[in-house]
Amino acid sequence: MHTTDQRPKWFTEEHVTAWDRIKEAVRRDWEQTKHDLHLPGGHELNQNASDTFKQAAGKENIPLDDRPNPPKVIGSWDDVELPIGYGYGAHRNFGAEHPRWDDSVDAALRRDWDAMGKRGESWDKVQPWVRYGYEYRDNP
Repeated sequence: MHTTDQRPKWFTEEHVTAWDRIKEAVRRDWEQTKHDLHLPGGHELNQNASDTFKQAAGKENIPLDDRPNPPKVIGSWDDVELPIGYGYGAHRNFGAEHPRWDDSVDAALRRDWDAMGKRGESWDKVQPWVRYGYEYRDNP
């Protein structure tokens, strides 16, 4: 159903231009909604309302065809390399005695982290990354 050829008199060229600018973002949102609701023909496009608004405003590029939006990157490797490495090394050092992360491991590593004064990052901020390194599946 194409209604663009059947426009009311008040639908000016300004309306056409505005609609042309946002319709692909809205179409992508519709495809994602169909997917999320398990309706036929929907596609996983990694699209959320924020993406739709940014794309419609021209602040975010719209991927070609039915390609998904790129994944969202939270932080950078530079922010997490040190705490992940710290946890990984801690498991290699203490893993025989403490094969699993527990409160005693958390407390000991917190004390060491605080004593080192690592980049001014609080333990509460880095603890999830340290734990990730400690529990990394490649660790013996």
